[in-house]
Amino acid sequence: MSIKKESRVMLRLNFEISSALDKFLSNRNISAKSVQTLDEVTKALTEKSYNVVVTEISDPGDTLTKLLTKIKSISHTTEIIVVTDKEVEISEDGELAKDIPLHDMVYAFIAKPINENYLATLILKAVEKTQLADRPHCENSQKTIPKETRGTKGASDQAVVLSASVNSLNSAVTITDINQNILYINTAHEKMFGYSTEEIIGEKSAVLYPADDPSGVSGKIYEAILMVGWEGERLGLKKDGSAFPMYEKTSVIKDTDGEHIGIVSVIDDISSRKTLELALKESEERYRTFIETAKSAIIAIDEEANIILYNPAAEELFEYKTDEVRDKEFFMLFPEKHKDLLKDKHTLKNGNKDSFEPGLMFESEGLSKSGREFPIEVSLSRCKIDGRFVLTAIIFDITERKHMETQLLQSSKLAAIGELISGVTHEINNPLAVVIGYSEMMLEEPDLDEESKKAVVSINREAERARKVIQNLLSFARKHNPEKELIQANDVLDTTLGLVNYELIKNKVNVIQNIDPDLPEIVADPNQLQQVFMNLIMNALHAMEDSTKEKDLTILSKIKDGRENFVQLIFEDSGPGIPADILPKIFDPFYTSKPKGKGTGLGLSVSFGIIKEHGGDIYAENTGSKGARFIIDLPITE
Repeated sequence: MSIKKESRVMLRLNFEISSALDKFLSNRNISAKSVQTLDEVTKALTEKSYNVVVTEISDPGDTLTKLLTKIKSISHTTEIIVVTDKEVEISEDGELAKDIPLHDMVYAFIAKPINENYLATLILKAVEKTQLADRPHCENSQKTIPKETRGTKGASDQAVVLSASVNSLNSAVTITDINQNILYINTAHEKMFGYSTEEIIGEKSAVLYPADDPSGVSGKIYEAILMVGWEGERLGLKKDGSAFPMYEKTSVIKDTDGEHIGIVSVIDDISSRKTLELALKESEERYRTFIETAKSAIIAIDEEANIILYNPAAEELFEYKTDEVRDKEFFMLFPEKHKDLLKDKHTLKNGNKDSFEPGLMFESEGLSKSGREFPIEVSLSRCKIDGRFVLTAIIFDITERKHMETQLLQSSKLAAIGELISGVTHEINNPLAVVIGYSEMMLEEPDLDEESKKAVVSINREAERARKVIQNLLSFARKHNPEKELIQANDVLDTTLGLVNYELIKNKVNVIQNIDPDLPEIVADPNQLQQVFMNLIMNALHAMEDSTKEKDLTILSKIKDGRENFVQLIFEDSGPGIPADILPKIFDPFYTSKPKGKGTGLGLSVSFGIIKEHGGDIYAENTGSKGARFIIDLPITE
């Protein structure tokens, strides 16, 4: 702001202005005088002319009327800024109750607490207004045209060209005087706001903006314009009352002497841009939601193989938080044995476009923060962002799938073994039938001496036992649909022991049976129960295999203590027991503590499923003598 001559401001306030405000005014050649009473105000105005009077008033009633009338009667050109404790009640026509025209008598009202920056701006604007009023000027727009060009053909031509140029703009142009009264609008302005030139000229520019502009900039813009100009987004208001987003560039107009004489605003309707921005934001939100809620790990890497995106599923899978891996090498998520191969295949590095093509899918192993290695499937895609390639990896944990594949493979092996057993048993049954038949015939011979008779009885008995084992093997291996029937668990247990008797004798295992002969019957599939009993007996045998002490397998059947509607079968060995950290995992599929090639990890998990399907329960615990105990509870038939 340019203030040539010295100006004066009178301050009638109940508080001291800061030294910063005093210095601000002094630097702009404005002297400030402080007074206390209305009499002091009138006396000072009589002695000297003041551009502005800033006066505080607590009651905006008769005291304000008296104050305004007194000041204006002495100096009608002095602008008055009123400081009040509360909002002043103004009628709809802009006048006080006593018919005092506010717009003519008060330059501005300002409520406490005072913002000194705002007060300083109001004082500067009021001083400038009084200085402009003192300058000779015309009533029309020629006041901005230098004297030497007024009335000449050249000036007229320039005005025509200027008007045509402004009207050809797609942006709306508004020109106001320093008090924000509209002096000119262009054609684009009429289309944008809906007002004709005749309707808008002479109106305050505030009519073009909502009174409750949520951007909050309306009250600050005018101050900024007079200082350095202003530009930014705000809301515009059309003639029909609809608001729209716009971008406005505003600056002050100066005459040849550098004095402020008006304000020009260039306005663009940014509704379409805002619509696109909203659509983009919604698209980004959908994309972000998809990435963050995806169940699969999604990781994006740049041309240097550094991680630039890492979703929550990746955090869960690899156990690293986003901050721990951002800008780190992607290959840190793979075991060392896979890193070199993956680095060679990295399609974005060194311009190599022959590997990791979009749509490529491969299996590998992932490495978690805790050091756990697990099977993964990686699906890759590639795109270009800002001229640089980005590779996106969608990673699936295929641990369960690998387990299922192993289980299917094992099942197919068991099926093949079953077929083999069926063929072998039929081949063995034929010679056994001959042995059994001839031994029975020999026993009927009357001349057979006692010693020979004992030998033939032994041959017949062992042949019968061999045939029973073959029949049990055949029954165990034969494919059949699960069929539950009323059975005696003791009978199934006896059959199972017959199948594994040779293995138990060979490994010098003492089988101690404590069987309840009056055990109630249960409804179950005998073949499935036989599979469970077989698994538990063989596990006990393997557990005691390397033991140097007595190998005892104790088997009990009884009514469950405290629950008379359940039978309980207990298999207890004298082995080393089950380590505490392994105990919770022994029924997990494919979990085995046996050496590689000795077990599949399926026996206990299959047993668990069978017992649960029968409505029972199976669990394990360690005994006091360091052995292991497996307990089966099965419901009794009502």
